[in-house]
Amino acid sequence: MLILLLLIGLPLLFAGLVCIVRSQTAYAIIVRSGSVLIIIATLIFLYAHYKGVYIEDLSSYEWLKSVVLVLEILIALYIIYVGIKHKSYLVVLFSAVQAGAFIWFETTKGHTIEVTESIYVDKLSILMIAIIGIIGSLICIYAVGYMKDYHEHHTEIKDNRHKFYAVLFLFLSAMFGLVVCNDMVLMLFCWEITSLCSFLLIGYTKTEQAIKNSFTAITINVFGGLCFAIGIIILGVKESIIDFNSLLDMDPTSPIIIISVFLIAIGGLTKSAQLPFSKWLLGAMVAPTPTSALLHSSTMVKAGVYLIIRLAPMFGHNAVGITITLIGGITFFATAVLAVSQSDAKKILAYSTISNLGLIVACAGINTAESLWAAIMLIVFHAVAKSLLFLSVGSTEHRIGSRNVEDMDGLYRVSRTLTMLLIIGIAGMFLAPFGMLISKWAAMKAFLDAGNILIILLIAYGSTVTLFFWTKWMGKLIANFHRVKETDHVMGFDEEVSLFPLAAMVIVVCAFHPLLSSKIIIPYIDSNMHIDFTSPIAPINTSIIIFMMCMLFIVPLILMPFHKQRNIGRTSVYLAGENTGDDESFRGGMGEVRDLHLQNWYMRDIIREPKALAMCCILCTVILSVGLLIAMGGAIL
Repeated sequence: MLILLLLIGLPLLFAGLVCIVRSQTAYAIIVRSGSVLIIIATLIFLYAHYKGVYIEDLSSYEWLKSVVLVLEILIALYIIYVGIKHKSYLVVLFSAVQAGAFIWFETTKGHTIEVTESIYVDKLSILMIAIIGIIGSLICIYAVGYMKDYHEHHTEIKDNRHKFYAVLFLFLSAMFGLVVCNDMVLMLFCWEITSLCSFLLIGYTKTEQAIKNSFTAITINVFGGLCFAIGIIILGVKESIIDFNSLLDMDPTSPIIIISVFLIAIGGLTKSAQLPFSKWLLGAMVAPTPTSALLHSSTMVKAGVYLIIRLAPMFGHNAVGITITLIGGITFFATAVLAVSQSDAKKILAYSTISNLGLIVACAGINTAESLWAAIMLIVFHAVAKSLLFLSVGSTEHRIGSRNVEDMDGLYRVSRTLTMLLIIGIAGMFLAPFGMLISKWAAMKAFLDAGNILIILLIAYGSTVTLFFWTKWMGKLIANFHRVKETDHVMGFDEEVSLFPLAAMVIVVCAFHPLLSSKIIIPYIDSNMHIDFTSPIAPINTSIIIFMMCMLFIVPLILMPFHKQRNIGRTSVYLAGENTGDDESFRGGMGEVRDLHLQNWYMRDIIREPKALAMCCILCTVILSVGLLIAMGGAIL
């Protein structure tokens, strides 16, 4: 219990400290030392509890639920206040209804329901704690150097770094609480804190666009929280249960259980930015890079898929399972296609994040052992690779003054370090033998075994599309174009100490994924589904993966000394005309000097983003509505 309190309490402590101080040097010391201590506490907790299940009974702490209720009311009042102030009345309505419903529930039925396993830490929770504690803390360290440079480049934005760092730490604390809570009321409390934190982080710059996008985020997520709360209230009133373990022991064909699970799952869909709720995550791109990395890789969206996977035993061939699977599959394919039309690196990462989360949701929806294995593995690989990519893009933007992929021509001539980091991150997302490809293969096998042909087609074509946009980006990084545009920004200590471990983690997790599978994922599936499951990756495939890793990394390192001994000179690029000598312009047929312009094909005349996104949102809204009506019809009858 002491280690768990330390894990949740440390981020809160450092959040409070950065709010007190005003010195930039003090900021840096507190954030760096706090992040390191959180990583250490995370490792200690993992070592102490990874072998078994950790359970804590909080039923004797009667005051805790009263404190949580008061804090939930305060959060709701704050959201209502800012909603009225900015004339966002929909968020006011959602927040007021949720607060009122929960006050009624807690003062009537809720306080009489006992939960003996308030804290329940199993293998899935352990995995999430590792992602939050290690990756989240590295993002906080990165933020120290990044935000310093950010405010030097954006002098028009008020410097509120102390608030920014405090919200980052609060976010980590809420996520730790969220993934260890078996009591749904406590989990919902942590859930609402993450929604509030995302609102504050997205709106950090206080620009008109940032405020608009932050309210989009809070509206969608408060709606999801409202659905979550209604699901809990139905379970409490009708079945006298408010914890996950008791829920998972119930009959998954019961109409009351189905409608409750459906409503809670909608909360997971909103948090994981699935269609039609994806707009908030796309709008989060206006925030500074650490916000994007934190929301997309290790915290906010992972809370959504974590909840969906927790509920997976209640899915399958019922209204909620079929609906979840369809929405996940369509989201995976549609957002992968939309990513093809983007040249803004952060928007590519945003769409690819939503796409990968869609695949995780679809895998959880069919609830087979193979699909859950693929879903959990996807969470791990996505967390490490995507956090590396977001942070690398932030550093690249400071280095060349742009985050547009078209401006990354020949980045290796400006910064070989950033190029290497970006290539490792991109390779981790689509290239063999990196984990995303392994997980997608396992997902396709799971759907094939389940006989779900439609989702197999969506995954096959969606995976092909991802190959297209990742390859285009990687090609730009290594293009032989003698670019000269760069700034005087040099990657600092905080950036390096965050980026290099993340790059190493991408490689290490790929190389040792069989160990991760056998020690964490398979035991979780065995205990969750009460079966004796074996890895879908055969030993021969593991040998091939290790061989490919050697070919990708060890062989090039061995040959590097021989390459350095060769006298290789730089030659001019052939420009299909008379070269002017700078490799950036040439003389055309009439002697006119023309600038060299190399551009990828983004298919924008075919993929019309606003229209395509709107159509996909309508389709998923119809599917969600039909599924919910079927579930409600069963409950009423």
